[in-house]
Amino acid sequence: MNKELENKLKSWFLTLLVTYSVVVTALGVYALVVGLGSSSVWLAVTVAAAQIALYFARLYLVQVPRTSPGLAGFSVGIFVATLYSVYTSYQEQVASAAPLLALLSLSGWMAYVAWYSDLGDRRKEKVKEGKKLPKITLEDYEGNKLSSEDWAGQKRLVIFYRGNWCPICTAQVKELEKFEKELKEFDLRVTLISPQSHEKSRKHAQRLGMDYDFLVDVNNEAAKILGILHTDGLPKGFEVLGFDKDVPKPTTFVLNEAGKVVYADLTENYRVRPRPEDIFAALRK
Repeated sequence: MNKELENKLKSWFLTLLVTYSVVVTALGVYALVVGLGSSSVWLAVTVAAAQIALYFARLYLVQVPRTSPGLAGFSVGIFVATLYSVYTSYQEQVASAAPLLALLSLSGWMAYVAWYSDLGDRRKEKVKEGKKLPKITLEDYEGNKLSSEDWAGQKRLVIFYRGNWCPICTAQVKELEKFEKELKEFDLRVTLISPQSHEKSRKHAQRLGMDYDFLVDVNNEAAKILGILHTDGLPKGFEVLGFDKDVPKPTTFVLNEAGKVVYADLTENYRVRPRPEDIFAALRK
Protein backbone atom coordinates (compact mmCIF):
# COMPACT_ATOMS: atom_id res chain seq x y z
CA MET A 1 0.00 0.00 0.00
CA ASN A 2 1.17 3.52 -0.76
CA LYS A 3 2.59 5.00 2.48
CA GLU A 4 0.80 8.32 2.06
CA LEU A 5 -2.55 6.57 1.62
CA GLU A 6 -1.82 4.26 4.54
CA ASN A 7 -1.11 7.20 6.84
CA LYS A 8 -4.38 8.88 5.81
CA LEU A 9 -6.28 5.66 6.55
CA LYS A 10 -4.59 5.43 9.94
CA SER A 11 -5.57 9.00 10.81
CA TRP A 12 -9.23 8.05 10.26
CA PHE A 13 -8.90 4.58 11.77
CA LEU A 14 -8.15 5.58 15.35
CA THR A 15 -11.01 8.07 15.52
CA LEU A 16 -13.43 5.51 14.08
CA LEU A 17 -12.22 2.75 16.42
CA VAL A 18 -12.68 4.86 19.55
CA THR A 19 -16.09 6.09 18.39
CA TYR A 20 -17.20 2.57 17.51
CA SER A 21 -16.13 1.16 20.89
CA VAL A 22 -18.02 3.86 22.80
CA VAL A 23 -21.18 3.49 20.68
CA VAL A 24 -21.24 -0.33 20.94
CA THR A 25 -20.59 -0.18 24.68
CA ALA A 26 -23.54 2.19 25.11
CA LEU A 27 -25.70 0.02 22.85
CA GLY A 28 -24.76 -3.06 24.85
CA VAL A 29 -25.65 -1.43 28.15
CA TYR A 30 -28.98 -0.31 26.68
CA ALA A 31 -29.71 -3.83 25.39
CA LEU A 32 -28.98 -5.30 28.83
CA VAL A 33 -31.16 -2.75 30.63
CA VAL A 34 -34.20 -3.11 28.37
CA GLY A 35 -33.76 -6.84 27.82
CA LEU A 36 -33.05 -6.68 24.10
CA GLY A 37 -32.21 -10.24 23.03
CA SER A 38 -29.97 -12.67 24.90
CA SER A 39 -28.44 -11.05 27.97
CA SER A 40 -25.43 -13.43 27.84
CA VAL A 41 -24.63 -12.49 24.27
CA TRP A 42 -25.03 -8.76 24.83
CA LEU A 43 -22.99 -8.88 28.02
CA ALA A 44 -20.09 -10.42 26.11
CA VAL A 45 -20.42 -7.85 23.32
CA THR A 46 -20.46 -5.01 25.84
CA VAL A 47 -17.38 -6.37 27.61
CA ALA A 48 -15.49 -6.69 24.32
CA ALA A 49 -16.22 -3.12 23.20
CA ALA A 50 -15.89 -1.62 26.68
CA GLN A 51 -12.34 -2.92 27.02
CA ILE A 52 -11.30 -0.93 23.96
CA ALA A 53 -12.98 2.22 25.28
CA LEU A 54 -11.42 1.60 28.71
CA TYR A 55 -7.95 1.25 27.19
CA PHE A 56 -8.10 4.65 25.50
CA ALA A 57 -9.72 6.28 28.53
CA ARG A 58 -6.93 4.87 30.68
CA LEU A 59 -4.30 6.53 28.49
CA TYR A 60 -5.81 9.93 29.27
CA LEU A 61 -6.82 9.35 32.89
CA VAL A 62 -3.69 7.55 34.10
CA GLN A 63 -0.09 8.37 33.23
CA VAL A 64 0.94 5.61 30.82
CA PRO A 65 4.41 6.39 29.38
CA ARG A 66 4.55 3.14 27.42
CA THR A 67 2.70 -0.13 26.83
CA SER A 68 3.72 -3.65 25.91
CA PRO A 69 3.86 -4.28 22.14
CA GLY A 70 0.98 -6.77 22.09
CA LEU A 71 -1.15 -5.37 24.95
CA ALA A 72 -1.68 -8.96 26.03
CA GLY A 73 -4.14 -8.32 28.85
CA PHE A 74 -6.58 -6.32 26.75
CA SER A 75 -6.05 -8.56 23.71
CA VAL A 76 -6.89 -11.74 25.62
CA GLY A 77 -9.89 -10.13 27.32
CA ILE A 78 -11.37 -8.86 24.04
CA PHE A 79 -10.72 -12.20 22.32
CA VAL A 80 -12.37 -14.22 25.12
CA ALA A 81 -15.41 -11.91 25.27
CA THR A 82 -15.83 -12.11 21.48
CA LEU A 83 -15.47 -15.89 21.47
CA TYR A 84 -18.02 -16.17 24.26
CA SER A 85 -20.55 -14.00 22.40
CA VAL A 86 -20.27 -16.16 19.27
CA TYR A 87 -20.39 -19.41 21.24
CA THR A 88 -23.37 -18.33 23.35
CA SER A 89 -25.27 -17.11 20.31
CA TYR A 90 -24.71 -20.48 18.64
CA GLN A 91 -25.69 -22.45 21.74
CA GLU A 92 -28.85 -20.47 22.31
CA GLN A 93 -29.69 -20.45 18.58
CA VAL A 94 -30.17 -16.70 18.77
CA ALA A 95 -30.39 -14.74 15.54
CA SER A 96 -28.64 -11.54 16.48
CA ALA A 97 -26.19 -8.99 15.11
CA ALA A 98 -24.52 -8.83 18.51
CA PRO A 99 -21.77 -11.40 17.81
CA LEU A 100 -20.91 -9.52 14.62
CA LEU A 101 -20.44 -6.35 16.65
CA ALA A 102 -18.08 -8.25 18.95
CA LEU A 103 -16.15 -9.64 15.99
CA LEU A 104 -15.79 -6.12 14.59
CA SER A 105 -14.47 -4.97 17.97
CA LEU A 106 -11.91 -7.76 17.95
CA SER A 107 -10.90 -7.01 14.34
CA GLY A 108 -10.52 -3.31 15.09
CA TRP A 109 -8.43 -4.02 18.16
CA MET A 110 -6.15 -6.40 16.29
CA ALA A 111 -5.69 -3.80 13.56
CA TYR A 112 -4.79 -1.20 16.21
CA VAL A 113 -2.21 -3.43 17.86
CA ALA A 114 -0.58 -4.88 14.74
CA TRP A 115 -1.12 -2.22 12.05
CA TYR A 116 -1.94 1.22 13.44
CA SER A 117 0.78 1.17 16.11
CA ASP A 118 3.52 0.22 13.65
CA LEU A 119 5.76 3.08 12.50
CA GLY A 120 7.68 0.98 10.00
CA ASP A 121 11.40 0.46 9.43
CA ARG A 122 13.36 3.43 10.81
CA ARG A 123 16.92 2.39 10.00
CA LYS A 124 17.28 4.99 7.22
CA GLU A 125 16.56 7.92 9.52
CA LYS A 126 19.40 10.32 10.33
CA VAL A 127 19.51 9.98 14.10
CA LYS A 128 22.25 7.39 14.53
CA GLU A 129 24.40 6.45 17.49
CA GLY A 130 28.02 7.45 16.98
CA LYS A 131 27.13 10.05 14.33
CA LYS A 132 26.93 13.82 14.61
CA LEU A 133 23.39 15.15 14.59
CA PRO A 134 22.57 17.10 11.40
CA LYS A 135 22.01 20.79 12.06
CA ILE A 136 18.39 21.57 12.89
CA THR A 137 16.73 24.93 13.54
CA LEU A 138 14.03 25.35 16.17
CA GLU A 139 12.24 28.07 18.15
CA ASP A 140 11.48 28.45 21.83
CA TYR A 141 7.88 29.16 22.78
CA GLU A 142 8.62 32.89 22.74
CA GLY A 143 9.45 32.62 19.03
CA ASN A 144 13.22 33.03 19.39
CA LYS A 145 15.18 31.02 16.83
CA LEU A 146 17.96 28.68 17.86
CA SER A 147 20.05 25.96 16.30
CA SER A 148 21.30 22.59 17.49
CA GLU A 149 24.77 24.10 17.04
CA ASP A 150 23.94 26.37 19.99
CA TRP A 151 24.10 23.25 22.16
CA ALA A 152 27.85 22.86 21.64
CA GLY A 153 29.53 22.09 24.95
CA GLN A 154 26.28 20.81 26.47
CA LYS A 155 24.86 17.34 26.99
CA ARG A 156 21.24 17.00 25.92
CA LEU A 157 18.49 14.44 26.35
CA VAL A 158 16.31 15.21 23.33
CA ILE A 159 12.76 13.93 22.88
CA PHE A 160 10.71 14.59 19.76
CA TYR A 161 7.09 14.19 20.87
CA ARG A 162 3.88 14.44 18.90
CA GLY A 163 2.12 17.10 20.99
CA ASN A 164 0.23 17.57 24.23
CA TRP A 165 -2.78 15.83 22.63
CA CYS A 166 -0.81 12.55 22.88
CA PRO A 167 -1.24 11.07 26.38
CA ILE A 168 1.70 8.67 26.05
CA CYS A 169 3.99 11.55 25.04
CA THR A 170 2.89 13.64 28.02
CA ALA A 171 3.34 10.69 30.40
CA GLN A 172 6.79 9.97 28.95
CA VAL A 173 7.87 13.54 29.70
CA LYS A 174 6.26 13.64 33.14
CA GLU A 175 8.03 10.40 34.09
CA LEU A 176 11.39 12.17 33.91
CA GLU A 177 10.55 13.96 37.18
CA LYS A 178 11.48 10.75 39.00
CA PHE A 179 14.98 10.81 37.54
CA GLU A 180 16.31 14.24 38.53
CA LYS A 181 19.25 12.58 40.29
CA GLU A 182 20.32 10.74 37.13
CA LEU A 183 19.83 13.82 34.94
CA LYS A 184 22.17 15.75 37.25
CA GLU A 185 24.61 12.82 37.36
CA PHE A 186 25.02 12.96 33.58
CA ASP A 187 24.57 16.74 33.43
CA LEU A 188 21.78 16.35 30.86
CA ARG A 189 19.58 19.22 29.80
CA VAL A 190 16.15 17.89 28.79
CA THR A 191 15.01 19.21 25.43
CA LEU A 192 11.44 18.54 24.28
CA ILE A 193 10.51 19.22 20.67
CA SER A 194 7.09 19.17 18.98
CA PRO A 195 5.43 20.90 16.00
CA GLN A 196 2.58 22.32 18.07
CA SER A 197 2.19 26.08 18.32
CA HIS A 198 4.31 28.33 20.52
CA GLU A 199 1.29 29.02 22.72
CA LYS A 200 0.47 25.33 23.16
CA SER A 201 4.11 24.61 23.98
CA ARG A 202 4.13 27.39 26.56
CA LYS A 203 0.95 26.12 28.19
CA HIS A 204 2.26 22.56 28.11
CA ALA A 205 5.42 23.68 29.90
CA GLN A 206 3.40 25.57 32.51
CA ARG A 207 1.02 22.67 33.02
CA LEU A 208 3.84 20.18 33.59
CA GLY A 209 5.78 22.65 35.73
CA MET A 210 9.16 21.28 34.70
CA ASP A 211 12.35 23.23 34.05
CA TYR A 212 12.99 21.77 30.61
CA ASP A 213 13.43 23.32 27.18
CA PHE A 214 10.11 23.09 25.32
CA LEU A 215 10.94 23.89 21.71
CA VAL A 216 8.83 24.30 18.58
CA ASP A 217 9.68 22.58 15.31
CA VAL A 218 7.99 25.05 12.97
CA ASN A 219 6.40 23.27 9.98
CA ASN A 220 8.20 20.09 11.09
CA GLU A 221 11.38 21.32 9.37
CA ALA A 222 13.69 19.56 11.84
CA ALA A 223 11.68 16.35 11.61
CA LYS A 224 12.01 16.48 7.82
CA ILE A 225 15.79 16.95 8.02
CA LEU A 226 16.13 14.02 10.42
CA GLY A 227 13.75 11.84 8.40
CA ILE A 228 11.41 11.28 11.34
CA LEU A 229 8.30 12.99 9.95
CA HIS A 230 5.04 11.03 10.19
CA THR A 231 2.67 12.57 7.65
CA ASP A 232 -1.00 12.54 8.68
CA GLY A 233 0.04 11.19 12.07
CA LEU A 234 -2.61 13.24 13.87
CA PRO A 235 -5.85 11.31 14.54
CA LYS A 236 -8.73 12.81 12.58
CA GLY A 237 -10.62 15.41 14.56
CA PHE A 238 -7.72 16.82 16.58
CA GLU A 239 -6.97 19.38 13.87
CA VAL A 240 -9.99 21.41 15.06
CA LEU A 241 -8.04 21.96 18.29
CA GLY A 242 -5.27 23.66 16.33
CA PHE A 243 -2.80 20.81 15.88
CA ASP A 244 -0.95 20.13 12.64
CA LYS A 245 -1.85 16.95 10.77
CA ASP A 246 1.83 15.96 10.44
CA VAL A 247 3.79 14.95 13.54
CA PRO A 248 7.24 13.57 14.32
CA LYS A 249 7.67 9.91 15.04
CA PRO A 250 8.45 9.49 18.76
CA THR A 251 12.24 9.77 18.94
CA THR A 252 14.58 9.92 21.93
CA PHE A 253 18.33 10.49 21.85
CA VAL A 254 21.25 11.83 23.88
CA LEU A 255 23.83 14.27 22.51
CA ASN A 256 27.29 14.76 23.98
CA GLU A 257 29.16 18.08 24.13
CA ALA A 258 30.34 17.68 20.52
CA GLY A 259 26.83 17.17 19.18
CA LYS A 260 27.34 13.45 18.61
CA VAL A 261 24.49 11.02 19.27
CA VAL A 262 25.61 8.67 22.07
CA TYR A 263 22.23 7.00 22.62
CA ALA A 264 19.20 6.73 20.36
CA ASP A 265 15.80 5.07 20.56
CA LEU A 266 13.84 5.09 17.31
CA THR A 267 10.86 3.04 18.33
CA GLU A 268 8.95 1.26 15.58
CA ASN A 269 5.81 1.12 17.75
CA TYR A 270 4.41 4.47 18.86
CA ARG A 271 3.26 2.95 22.17
CA VAL A 272 6.66 1.52 23.12
CA ARG A 273 8.89 4.25 24.55
CA PRO A 274 12.33 3.88 26.19
CA ARG A 275 12.52 3.60 29.96
CA PRO A 276 14.63 6.35 31.56
CA GLU A 277 16.49 3.76 33.64
CA ASP A 278 17.46 1.95 30.44
CA ILE A 279 18.77 5.20 28.95
CA PHE A 280 20.95 5.88 31.97
CA ALA A 281 22.12 2.26 32.12
CA ALA A 282 23.22 2.53 28.49
CA LEU A 283 25.07 5.78 29.19
CA ARG A 284 26.89 4.24 32.14
CA LYS A 285 28.30 1.57 29.85
